[in-house]
Amino acid sequence: MENVWEASKLMLLVYGVAAVVSFLVAWIIKLTFVLIRMQGARGKASGEDQGKRTAAQAGPESGA
Repeated sequence: MENVWEASKLMLLVYGVAAVVSFLVAWIIKLTFVLIRMQGARGKASGEDQGKRTAAQAGPESGA
């Protein structure tokens, strides 16, 4: 009976470690996607700012 209990404890330990590692990997992937979205939004915002600045600096003689 001791061997069954030791095996069960080992199984629960391995299951717990696997669950923790799984949650950590999921969190890292989620954080990576959030960072990518933030970088994309920042790039889009700076691109729009560049377009507005260029049009404002060109003045009325650029034609409309």
